[in-house]
Amino acid sequence: GTAEVRQKGHSEFDRITPATLLQVGALVRTGTSGTVNLAFFLNTLASLSEKSELQIDDLAVTKDGNAMRNDVRSRMVRLLLLRGTMQVSFNRLPDSESDLAIKTPQGALSANSDCIFLINVGEGKTRVTCVYGMLALHIERADFLIEAGYFQEFPSSDLSPKAAAEDAQAQRDVMSMIETEHQLQELARHQRLLKPDFLDR
Repeated sequence: GTAEVRQKGHSEFDRITPATLLQVGALVRTGTSGTVNLAFFLNTLASLSEKSELQIDDLAVTKDGNAMRNDVRSRMVRLLLLRGTMQVSFNRLPDSESDLAIKTPQGALSANSDCIFLINVGEGKTRVTCVYGMLALHIERADFLIEAGYFQEFPSSDLSPKAAAEDAQAQRDVMSMIETEHQLQELARHQRLLKPDFLDR
């Protein structure tokens, strides 16, 4: 399968390779049977499944002003999932703020503590399954929390989270995410070996 990116200001899509650096404004898409694992920062990892489209709205690092220390004070990732499925592993690193926000055509979610989740956009709906931790959802001017072991679909007449154990698709999502989490942690380890300064990002 294929995984391509169109960087901001470019008209053409290029094939993604391990050396590809994704920039703010980039649009990533996968074809049939295509998947791609992405490391936005050391603590923000994602796997994009086939037939998916993701826009990187913002990646920002704030560092301590002391040139001798080079300490990171905060990391921010803002994404727009236009279609398809993305699995995400997010960790809050010690001694710095970390924020992740993902928008979809139907709503938005945010995380600022450790969590693992799957988000799917298709057929006019967004579905979020939380495997670990907690997420905040913003749907139609209302805010909700979704905890591990629960999923939520929107828009919906019933916006209360449902137990994943009672839904076959949610159970498949959980199993898929557990498998993908291992791959994402391998990616993070690989990045640390390739780029030791990745820790500073």
